[in-house]
Order: sequence, then structure tokens, then C-alpha cells
Amino acid sequence: MKTHVLTMPDGTKIVYDEYGNDTLTTVLLLHGNGSSARYFKRQLPIYAAHLHVIAIDSRGHGRSNNTQTDIKITDLISDIEQIRTTLHLDKVVILGYSDGANIAMKYAIQYPQHVARLVLNAPNLTSEGVYKILWWGDNVAQVATAAMAPFSAYAKRRHQQLHVMSEPLNITCQQLVDLAIPTLIVIGEFDLVKRRHIEHIAEIMPHAQVMILKGHGHFVTYTNPRKFAQLVAPFLIGGRNDAKI
Repeated sequence: MKTHVLTMPDGTKIVYDEYGNDTLTTVLLLHGNGSSARYFKRQLPIYAAHLHVIAIDSRGHGRSNNTQTDIKITDLISDIEQIRTTLHLDKVVILGYSDGANIAMKYAIQYPQHVARLVLNAPNLTSEGVYKILWWGDNVAQVATAAMAPFSAYAKRRHQQLHVMSEPLNITCQQLVDLAIPTLIVIGEFDLVKRRHIEHIAEIMPHAQVMILKGHGHFVTYTNPRKFAQLVAPFLIGGRNDAKI
């Protein structure tokens, strides 16, 4: 593993880890809200055996800082693009979990010519696509962290992170229709993201398929990371969904 620090135009330092052979297809790993690249730690051996892996600590998460007053989706996308150009990568495969899946979709819409495949684990286009208990918890957390922010650096940082969850993605149906990239959308049987919402996304995208992980919920990549990695690896490597679910 090699750890790199890349300074963005606004002075923000983005940290990412590099694994595997850089002559192989590159996969970018995008973690969920409040997490870091370490989230993928137990999946990495499977990916790195077949792919060049870049695991990113998103802006304001993990070891990466944020010089701005909040974390904007546009900045997260710009950070990814800066990493891609710095590494001189023409095309990448992206695996995103939860918020990371949403960011992956936004990046692919903006830079479709640089994305070969997408694996989206529990994305959601709008708040209607998620069960209300998640948004209730998010609202409570935002109020609590806002109150504690003047007294706690952790609360201030967490409040900035939570802002990303509530920022509208503004992805249109036409943008999804135009996104002609092979895509695998993965959710747990008991996910916080509604199954019908995922199926609706897959119906709109011209080259999308859905994988339902039976017996699992929203955090399958944490509770059973090896199984998840084994199931999605064929698609990451060659665009195949060979798994028996």
C-alpha cells in the first residue's frame, strides 16, 4: 500500500491509498457518510488481487481535511477528477457505498467519458427513496451537532459531513437515460433504501442491473465484506455479474 496526499486548488488536502498493480484496471472506492477509506479494508484483498485500487478519504472525512465552511457535492466531484488527472487515468471503474454511490453517479454524469463501469451500493436519488427512519435520525443528528459545533471540533466536522446527506443531488431522469455506462446496483434485502426506488433507477438507466443481497441490510459491506466483495468483483473486473444470489 502507498498513501498519497493531494492538495486541491482551495488548499484542502485529500488523502488516498493505492493498492495493487497500476497496469491493471483502476477502481476508485468511495465510502459513505461519516466514514473513510478504512471502510473497505476487509474487501481490499479481493479487489487488489485483480485491480489497481484507489481508496479515497473524501473531503472532510478520515485523514482528509476541508478548508471550506461546508462540504459540497461539487467539491467532492472535483476532488475525484483531480485524483484521476493526477494519476493520468483515462478511464476508471467506481465502487461507491451509500453517499459514495450518489457521488459516483454525479461524477459519472459529469464525466461519462472517464467511467468504464459503476457499482452502486445503496444509492438514492431523493429523500423519498429512503425509509423515513434514516431522515429522522439524520435530522436529530444535524440539530445535535449544530448545537455542539461551537464547543467540539468533532461535532463541527460531523455537522459538515451530515450536510452532504441532505444536499439535493439534482439528478434528472434524462441524465440517467443518457448515462450509457454498465452499472450494477446492489442493495440488501432489508436495506434503508427502498427496493422499488432502486428498481426505478435501474429501469431508467439503459445498462443497469440490480443485485439484491438476501438476508442483509444497508451495512452489508461492513457485516459481511468478504461476501460483498466476492459478489461484485466479477463486475468490477470485467462487467460480468456471475454471482448466484
